[in-house]
Amino acid sequence: MQEPSAELLNKAFAFDRKAQLELYTLCYPVLISVARRYRKNEEDHLTLVNNAFIKIIQYLDRYQEARFYSWIKRIITNEIIDDYRKNKKYLLFFQQDAPIELNDGVVAEVEYSINDNHLASMMLTLSEGTRTVFNLFAIDGYSHREIGDMLGISEQTSKWHTKIARKKLKELLKIEMSHETR
Repeated sequence: MQEPSAELLNKAFAFDRKAQLELYTLCYPVLISVARRYRKNEEDHLTLVNNAFIKIIQYLDRYQEARFYSWIKRIITNEIIDDYRKNKKYLLFFQQDAPIELNDGVVAEVEYSINDNHLASMMLTLSEGTRTVFNLFAIDGYSHREIGDMLGISEQTSKWHTKIARKKLKELLKIEMSHETR
């Protein structure tokens, strides 16, 4: 994906509506893909994308000559975290996932390919808290300490959510593999 030009960014920051629309068109695929990893409903996706884009425009003067798309991913991730807190979902956010019974037997390894859409639907089976922590850790690359600071939880709670996500995803993959081999 090509980085937006400095001229486009300057025009967008100066409230040139055409430039803002062009920038939105460039940013949208990146922003929506992040929003879809965290939320289930399309209306929430669009709200998060639009709120993040407003912040992108507001803070364009703070953008450093670095990787633009990494910068906007950080903005939407922060928007997602702020949205949870703002909507009073914070206390319910860390409800536990249902326990997972893993059999400790040896599972034959089967070559298995999974597409992005299928993986995304599997991620959406996780509770919001577990899904958010797992996304921040495994996909966005934050440390458990950083996640704890961002979400107001302990480092151990972050690790616990990651462990639960891995177990559940592993179990879902085992189920899928058993369906594939039938």
